Amino acid sequence: MVRACMRPAASASSGPRVLVLGGTGRVGGSMATALSQLRPDLNILIGGRNREKGMSLVSKLGERSEFIHVDIRNTSRLKAVLEGVDLVVHAAGPFQRDDKCTVLQAAIFTKTRYTDICDGVDYSWRAKSFHEQARASGVPALITAGISPGVSNVMAAELVRTAKGESGGEPETLRYRWCRSNYVGHKLVTSWGGCNCL
Repeated sequence: MVRACMRPAASASSGPRVLVLGGTGRVGGSMATALSQLRPDLNILIGGRNREKGMSLVSKLGERSEFIHVDIRNTSRLKAVLEGVDLVVHAAGPFQRDDKCTVLQAAIFTKTRYTDICDGVDYSWRAKSFHEQARASGVPALITAGISPGVSNVMAAELVRTAKGESGGEPETLRYRWCRSNYVGHKLVTSWGGCNCL
């Protein structure tokens, strides 16, 4: 059963409502699962176009989750869905194909907190152009919070914090690398990333 996406009546047991757009995909689904485990008080809305995948994930996440059928290209539907949401996590990529920031614009319009996992340079620059609108509307908007540069920056900050604690001073140079594996066809492909910070 797909429930309507209206804000439930306030009660002590109702927690914040988080909409994960692209929640039926690999990254969005993993994010929704992690959120439900880290914050069992959250009401997780799985937003996407694939009802079958969405309902499958909802059945695994439990009663504090629901599937919301939404296509981010349908602006009026997107705004309606966001009306009852405390935070939207935009994981409906690939961002390199988007020439508009429809989810961010809808979040600003509905005054919904926003974050995305964008790794596309062009998209991130477009999203940054909405800074003043988001600020004027009082909407926190965290962009490019994905693996690169999002999580990789958090990794770098944690390494600096650890180095400061161990040495008592500022590190002069920071070098780190990470490995990501993926199946392409039937082959396992591994890519390396890294950063040199001075």
